[in-house]
Amino acid sequence: MPSGERALKRMRTYTTISLAAVVLMFSGFVLLQAGPDTLIIAIIVTSLLTTVYAVFWENGAPIALTIATLAAATGTWIATVALGALPGPFFFVAIAFAILAFHRRRSRWARYLVAALSIGVVPIVVAVALGSDLVANAYIAAVLAALVGTFGLFALNRYGFNLYLEIDDARRVGAELAVVQERYRFAADLHDIQGHTLHVIRLKTQLADKLLDRDPAAAHAQLQEAQDLIAQTLADTRSLAFGDRHVSFASEVANAEALLVAAGIAWQVSGALPRGPHDELFGLVMREATTNILRHAQATSVTVSLSPGRVSIVNDGSVTSNRSLSGLARLAERFEAVGGALSTATVDGTFTTTAETP
Repeated sequence: MPSGERALKRMRTYTTISLAAVVLMFSGFVLLQAGPDTLIIAIIVTSLLTTVYAVFWENGAPIALTIATLAAATGTWIATVALGALPGPFFFVAIAFAILAFHRRRSRWARYLVAALSIGVVPIVVAVALGSDLVANAYIAAVLAALVGTFGLFALNRYGFNLYLEIDDARRVGAELAVVQERYRFAADLHDIQGHTLHVIRLKTQLADKLLDRDPAAAHAQLQEAQDLIAQTLADTRSLAFGDRHVSFASEVANAEALLVAAGIAWQVSGALPRGPHDELFGLVMREATTNILRHAQATSVTVSLSPGRVSIVNDGSVTSNRSLSGLARLAERFEAVGGALSTATVDGTFTTTAETP
């Protein structure tokens, strides 16, 4: 069982035991104040039923237990009024109706409060009308105090537990989002690995096809390089699957130079490699930019400017297009997450990709 579910189970158990203990404690106080033996027996039976009933505070008790508890509590209260005993047993009526009122999140508790108040007051009115020596004001005050106390207790308990459930729901959503985010990251990395390599392999096989008749040795070399790329891609995919893949900026620069020069594109690099904790992010930018140049642009030259915490890649031959550069967009989100920025700009047919970190 996940730790969050275990915590929720413990919270539910703790709340249930606490409420049952409160009912038993008040039952003991009521029992100490009881008068005749017949009333004591009724209080014991009612206290046991009410305690068991309290265990079902969250989702509601079986209908038979509900009827039995309400009947016992009401009967004990009527007997208390008839015998002129202390009004403590009304607590059972109040607690039974409070549990009934708040066992669901959106229960209409007001009608249960009115019902409990009626059961509490009507016997008092009848007793006074029949000439009983009851002090009606004291009894009514006890009824009101019991109702306010028990309904307030269970309302706060329900409110607090609902907050805990909301926190648990938020935890579950957070865990699900973390899984989705990890899947998204995995898919993006897989796209970076295989999309880039497949496009390069396509270029190399096309070049091999052109060289096959006039220069078989060169064609064979291109095919061999394509096979090497396939093997490397398989290794990178395995590394990604097992979580030990690392992209090096230096290796991506070297790879970009080899690919672009082979494609007849002039290549120039200035500045020092941006060493630091974000080396892999810069490597991914270099890889994605190279893929985009080979796939989308008609470039004749590429210039890479390097400085601490900053990489700028400029290529000419940019073609105006509605195509979304989704790979760079995903990388921009990752740069923002570390406090950096990745931006692109097109000016007079020149496309610039700039990546910066703190």
